[in-house]
Amino acid sequence: MPRDPKLKERLEDVQGRIDRVLNECMRAKSGLTLVAVTKRHPLSVVLHAYELGLRHFGENQIQEGIPKVKASPEDITWHMIGHLQKNKVRKAVKHFPYIHSIDSLSLLQRVDSIAGEERVCPKIFLQVNYALDADKYGLHPEAVRPVLEAAFSMKYLKCIGLMAIPPLHFKGEKLTAYFQGMVAMRDELKTTFPDWEGKLSLGMTGDFEEAVRAGSNYVRIGSALFGARE
Repeated sequence: MPRDPKLKERLEDVQGRIDRVLNECMRAKSGLTLVAVTKRHPLSVVLHAYELGLRHFGENQIQEGIPKVKASPEDITWHMIGHLQKNKVRKAVKHFPYIHSIDSLSLLQRVDSIAGEERVCPKIFLQVNYALDADKYGLHPEAVRPVLEAAFSMKYLKCIGLMAIPPLHFKGEKLTAYFQGMVAMRDELKTTFPDWEGKLSLGMTGDFEEAVRAGSNYVRIGSALFGARE
């Protein structure tokens, strides 16, 4: 299989940038997980990245992701990071231990029900449409608390945090304020639910340094590692 000669260099660059921000903020490296997003990249890319030490991988689409999951080493942890349709829930919970994109109470309930049938316990994030962006999925801010409360009553899933994607045009101070707003939302919820893990899945190729600086626990990075998608 063809190998990308620049992957090792890109990975070292991304990890170096993350480490610099963590050091600036005096954060422990153990508090951050790099999820390598392999959307529209072949299995060979997954295997090469695995050889270089990556163990967390993300996919946006069920139909593309499952063949990679089945053909990959068993110690890879797979994350479903794209929009999840209700008719794809069973496939998602069977193959992806983490789901970052729970964007409604009805989807949450369906994931819990099917997880029970499949005897699995996925870790999930509630996706928040923090900026009320018409182009994004997610719960509006006022809906997050009741859905989170409902998640705590579920038997077969575990809600570990919140996920969000800022509008593409947010830069500089506006982007910083967006991430800080998500942190503040998480912190406020933790005052009510102190036992909740309250992890944050924030940051992609274009903004992961700002997200890490704000306090993100999971960054979802694709093109900065693997180059442009086909």
